[in-house]
Amino acid sequence: MTPAPAIAALAETPLAAGELRLEPLRPGHAEPLFDGLADPALYRFIPQQPPADAAALRARFERLAARRSPAGDQAWLNWAVRVAADGTYAGLVEATVGSGGAADIAYFVFRGRQGRGIGRRAVGAVVEALAAEPAITAIGASIDTRNAASVTLVEALGFERTGLVRDADHFKGGSSDEYRYQLPLRR
Repeated sequence: MTPAPAIAALAETPLAAGELRLEPLRPGHAEPLFDGLADPALYRFIPQQPPADAAALRARFERLAARRSPAGDQAWLNWAVRVAADGTYAGLVEATVGSGGAADIAYFVFRGRQGRGIGRRAVGAVVEALAAEPAITAIGASIDTRNAASVTLVEALGFERTGLVRDADHFKGGSSDEYRYQLPLRR
């Protein structure tokens, strides 16, 4: 089952959050986002590794620019987060929407930009856009239990912890427990 056309349209929609501009992710974002996404510290709590180089990141962004999974059962919504005042990039927000309308969010805020509320505003803008779309049935997030900053962020946005998955993943020589969060949709 293919995600709703309105969700596909949302994937192409620029968003704003105060001084932040969220641009639909394109392959051309690879070069300006590379330095921030190449920081190994961003991958401490996730099984991914930093991109090897800008070409590898561009190839990944080319796949994501399809806005849907190869099987067509997921919509991929990704935005590059730009600070309007100086034009620099501060991170990336992602939402994957399954064929039933359930969305999962993820994000990166570059280390030099952390602690300034950028993640809260950028993720908040994406969550608001998702929640306004009738085809979205749920919004969730899975967060490594050690990632206190991400736990604080989603809880500040109104997400509620709904579960704990022990040994959810194994990476970087260890086991990862994850909290599962859901945002109550008030419709």
